[in-house]
Amino acid sequence: MKRFMTKLLILVSFFSYVNAQDQSSATIKFVIGEVQRLPANQTSWMNVSLNSQVFKGDRIKTALDSRVEIEMPDGSQLRIDQNTIFDIKEIKTTEKEGEDEMSFSLWVGNIWAKFKKIVNNRQSRRIESPSAVVAIRGTTLEVNVDQQQITRVSVEEGQVAVTSKDVDGEVLVGSNQQTTVKPGEAPEDPGQSGKTQNNESNSGFVFQLDKVQIQQTDPMVLTGGIRLSGRTSPGARVAAEGLPLVVDASGNFNGRVNVQEGFNNIRVVAELNGQTATENLRLFVNTKKPQIRLSSPLVAGFLNKRDYSLSGAVFDDTPLDKITVYLNGEELAEVRGRGSFNRTIILQEGKNDISVSASDLAKNTIEKSEQIFLDTVKPIITITEPAQTTYTRLEPPAPPGGGVSSLRNERFVQVIRGVIIDPEPSSKLKRMSINGKEIQPNSDGSFQTEIPLNRGENRLQIYAEDVAGNISRDNTRRIIVR
Repeated sequence: MKRFMTKLLILVSFFSYVNAQDQSSATIKFVIGEVQRLPANQTSWMNVSLNSQVFKGDRIKTALDSRVEIEMPDGSQLRIDQNTIFDIKEIKTTEKEGEDEMSFSLWVGNIWAKFKKIVNNRQSRRIESPSAVVAIRGTTLEVNVDQQQITRVSVEEGQVAVTSKDVDGEVLVGSNQQTTVKPGEAPEDPGQSGKTQNNESNSGFVFQLDKVQIQQTDPMVLTGGIRLSGRTSPGARVAAEGLPLVVDASGNFNGRVNVQEGFNNIRVVAELNGQTATENLRLFVNTKKPQIRLSSPLVAGFLNKRDYSLSGAVFDDTPLDKITVYLNGEELAEVRGRGSFNRTIILQEGKNDISVSASDLAKNTIEKSEQIFLDTVKPIITITEPAQTTYTRLEPPAPPGGGVSSLRNERFVQVIRGVIIDPEPSSKLKRMSINGKEIQPNSDGSFQTEIPLNRGENRLQIYAEDVAGNISRDNTRRIIVR
């Protein structure tokens, strides 16, 4: 029974995986702050990362000062604002499912969406809220749901049909119009939207703000500000964050507004004869590179142990920034603002190129790299003269009259020859000695030296060490003088 259940779980996991691969998905194109995803039928939230995929049934949640942009399979865009809970109910494409359908639920918060134009009745796009349903046909719009579940729909371009979930009634909301749907009530009649872009209102009041790159990486913007430009009706006044911009006689306006590192929400207002139009420009300024601080400096050198522990901390002064740490090109860790990492590397004999890099959302990157040489093999010493492990020399005694003291003070010299090899890959020989006397081998590894002997037993203490710290010792040899 236990074996059967195990096989069943494996089959379920396999088919779940295959099903996920066959599903259409959307792609995360931009993310700042804390954005999490709850997959369908799961209970654990996971962080959203750039270029990751989202699927049918996923719930997206954004925290304070957090944003995420999702690109649908057909190129449609959805920007989810801070403090928002948003469900992806359906993603179907003709290529994979034979249908073309996208539907979403906005529970609380704010989204901006730009949908590709629908060309036939078999295509379906809709956004639901607790109080309303918005049917879309190739539209740029914004939907907001507050804590009282009041839904506000603002259309920048195109047309949507808005209905209440509780009572009958439908309104068509066109370009530069908005409607409000309260729980238990029909949608309000569409009125003029306070937000106008790329269009003129019914009264002829024009306000168009030129597109500004959402992510800024040039450090000059911190001192010189962001340049804003656009056009409005001649005679109108335009201000950004309360500071007036220059408007010429034709209605073209321009100017600069100060920004700070991190998220910026810039309010641009145009006013003419009591009429106002407002744009909220959201920018993320990210000019600072991440910083890497290693627990131990990464320095070039020679080691004799295969396990190399690399740990440290990474941090970025840009608020809400996400940093990815890479080790030799492979992702090691992902942190927000600051965090730590740790990895044990298994070195290979010889040269090892070690590279640690950190990259933030704006692709600002810092790298530390060095080459580490692994040598785990000890030097090999071969003594060729005397070749025997125990070598006996016969020396005539000292001349008569010297006594015992004279015998003890006798000194002899022994020539020691041999060869030393540090096997490849070699870190090279650091030092060698015999009985404490330093030996300098020749380039081919051969060596020769003379050591003093006393009458009786003389032990040889042979020592060799390479640059990596591998040590060879031989204390087995002895020379006996008789």
